[in-house]
Amino acid sequence: MSVTSLIDGPGRYERWIRLPSRGYEPTTGLSRAHIYQLINAGKIKTASLRQPGKLTGVRVVWLKSLMDYIERRAQGGEEVQ
Repeated sequence: MSVTSLIDGPGRYERWIRLPSRGYEPTTGLSRAHIYQLINAGKIKTASLRQPGKLTGVRVVWLKSLMDYIERRAQGGEEVQ
C-alpha cells in the first residue's frame, strides 16, 4: 500500500495520530484540550506509548474513532459530558 493510498484512499482515516503539542489538530481542527475531553469521556480510541520506568510518554489517537465521533455529532448524536 502506498502513502498516497493511505492519504487519499478509503482508509485515509485508519491511522494513529499524535496530539498536537499546542494549537489544533490539523485534520479535525479540534484543540488538544477538546481531544483530551473526548479521551477522558471514553469517546475515542487512544493509546499511551510509554517506555517501562518512564513517567512520560506519547499519547496517540486512532483518527477514525475521532472522525466517527464527529460524524455522530453531525447527525445529532452524543455530546461530551
